[in-house]
Amino acid sequence: MNKWLLYNLTVGFTVYWLSNLILWFPWSVNATLGMSLMLTVSPVIWFFSSFLCIRTYPGKNSMVAAAYNSLIFLVLAVIMDYIFFGLIRKAMEDLYHPTTFYGYGFVACLPFIVVLAFKKRIEKQKRESYPSDFIKAGLIGFVCFSLLTMIILFDIQV
Repeated sequence: MNKWLLYNLTVGFTVYWLSNLILWFPWSVNATLGMSLMLTVSPVIWFFSSFLCIRTYPGKNSMVAAAYNSLIFLVLAVIMDYIFFGLIRKAMEDLYHPTTFYGYGFVACLPFIVVLAFKKRIEKQKRESYPSDFIKAGLIGFVCFSLLTMIILFDIQV
C-alpha cells in the first residue's frame, strides 16, 4: 500500500506540472486560449493519470482506490498551487478565484468518474506499479517542473 501511495504522489506531481507547462505559453498569449486548453487538454491528462493510479491499487475495491487517489491529487494540487503561484510566480492574488475551487472539485471528483466509466477496463488491466513506472513519472514531472520554473524565473517569452 505504501508503494501505491508513493506512486500516486509521483503521478500527481507529474500531472500537475505537465498540465501547467502545457498551458503556460498559450495562457500567456491569450487567457481565453489558455482557459480553452485547460478545459479540454488538462481533463484528459488528469483522467488518464487517475486511471493509471487506480488500476495499480493493491486492493480489490476500485472506489476505495478512487477515494485515496482523489484525496492525494487534491492535497497535491492545493500544495503545488501554493508553490506555483506563491513561491515561483509570486502571484497569490491570481490563485484563489472561483475557478480555482471548481478545479479542486474537478480533481476531487475525477477518480470516481474514472471508476464509474472504466470499472471493467480497470479490472481487466489491473497490475502492480513497477520501479520503471516511478522512474518515468518522476522524470517527466521533474523535467516539467524544472522547465516551467526556468521559463517563469528567466521570463522566457514566445
